[in-house]
Amino acid sequence: MEKEIYRDCQRNHARCLGGYAIDGCTQFIPFNNSKTHCKACGCHRNYHRKVLCRDLEQSPNGKSFRSLREAKRMARQQQSCGGVNMKQRKSKFSMGQREAMREFGEGLGWSMRNKDRPEEINRFCERIGVSRIIFKTWLNNNKKCYFKGTSSANISS
Repeated sequence: MEKEIYRDCQRNHARCLGGYAIDGCTQFIPFNNSKTHCKACGCHRNYHRKVLCRDLEQSPNGKSFRSLREAKRMARQQQSCGGVNMKQRKSKFSMGQREAMREFGEGLGWSMRNKDRPEEINRFCERIGVSRIIFKTWLNNNKKCYFKGTSSANISS
């Protein structure tokens, strides 16, 4: 039987300041009769990381767990055996694609916010064989590298 367990609090208390800070609450403890708020940190249950566990009293072979260490070891083994590899495939571009994207990115001013040019951007992406989203990601990842070089060249001249 699977059971829901709520672990550490993931609420970002410094989000409005543009930072990241969590309160350090490590386990959801229900407040009085309310099962929605944590007694330790006061946050809603949805901010706590939810873990689905099988009944921890019995191991798959019918024996009781001897220790928490053994339970964690068995959980890691189950994840490694039945886990799905969620890593995304990295895009690889040819030199011609990279050069074409760099030149086109310079023409766009390293921004996809040109609302008057969406058809031109779509045609460019189709021509070099890259989706619009992949091009946008490449543009955002590389604009500092290329844009910095062009701005320093403009300053020195």
